Amino acid sequence: MTAGFDDDDVARLRIALGRISRFLDRLSRGDQLTRTQASVLASVMRLGPIRISELADVEGVNPTMLSRIVAKLEDAGLFRRLPDPADGRVVLVEVTEAGRIEQLRLRAERSELLSARLAALPPARADELLAALSALESLADELAPRTENG
Repeated sequence: MTAGFDDDDVARLRIALGRISRFLDRLSRGDQLTRTQASVLASVMRLGPIRISELADVEGVNPTMLSRIVAKLEDAGLFRRLPDPADGRVVLVEVTEAGRIEQLRLRAERSELLSARLAALPPARADELLAALSALESLADELAPRTENG
């Protein structure tokens, strides 16, 4: 037992969240972006202009690998680099209009997929899931790495 929680229940929660995430990811990102690229796009969209070092921390990817991912997203027209106004030696990355549109498309697709699956559940089960939303958001916030901005 870990911190008063049943280990089997914690494992079931982790597995269920992972399965849901992979399902939505697989069906919504198509063949244009890798899973990591889609995640990086979502993070930059959410966090705004961000240093690559901070983004590497958020994504849990080493900075060299992240630089390659950013370059691919930049080549695809989804990102642009700009100087940090606070320190001209530092580069920030932000989404372009095309990146914003792509991220909104991915988000809408995932919401539609999840909505369809929720609608297929018995109403009481869907209500239970929605009632747990606040607790799941708290868990997500607790797991999220802290950045200089947040």
